[in-house]
Amino acid sequence: MTGQTEQRIGTAYAMPVKCHTWLRVTECGSQQGPQVAVLASLVLSEVQMKVVYRAESEFGVGTADPIALTMPLVPVGERIAQPPRVVRAPGGGSTMSLQLFNHERVAMSEERVLGPCVDGVREALLPTIARVDLVAWLSPRAPTKRLERQSRLDGEMVFVSAFSARLRLRPHRPAVGGGDEATLEVPLVHAGTTIHFRERIIERELPGTTSVTLTFLDSDGRAIGRERTLA
Repeated sequence: MTGQTEQRIGTAYAMPVKCHTWLRVTECGSQQGPQVAVLASLVLSEVQMKVVYRAESEFGVGTADPIALTMPLVPVGERIAQPPRVVRAPGGGSTMSLQLFNHERVAMSEERVLGPCVDGVREALLPTIARVDLVAWLSPRAPTKRLERQSRLDGEMVFVSAFSARLRLRPHRPAVGGGDEATLEVPLVHAGTTIHFRERIIERELPGTTSVTLTFLDSDGRAIGRERTLA
């Protein structure tokens, strides 16, 4: 809680994410080896916020049914895109594979074999878990407004650790004129990367003294962390 006007909640979350990767292979006839262009993005899971208003009279007796609102914080299909990167594959033919690693070089996914490095387009989708901190805060839209009459909901999601995708290109015949193995590291997210949620305005007027509870929800509507009551 900050002063008398802003109240916040936070929780750690192991967020299911997917690395969506497009690979375009060209110049397979080149003596320098094929050229592989990689376009990767991190597809995030949906996160919602449930806001529940409960009104009581000055005697502590309920005067109205609770009002519950659910709103998206991380929309469906939200992604963090990376700029395209290019690497040369070994000459003489090679096989491509893709795997995810964290900042300590610990594997975060299986190694997915994508097949031979020949002209064309490949697509891969690798699931993994990202450690994030979710934070949201509710504050009056203006200093003169009461919290329950017109409120602003803000929030952010912070990645706790970094991880990347590694493309490996293994030569078919390294000892018979083929090149050495080539690798390309594509950072997907850095530690401290922050996504700011879009501001939401909540307008509700209830009789009596109103308490507000906030709960993060995952894409299936399950609670992330516990429900928090704001005074």
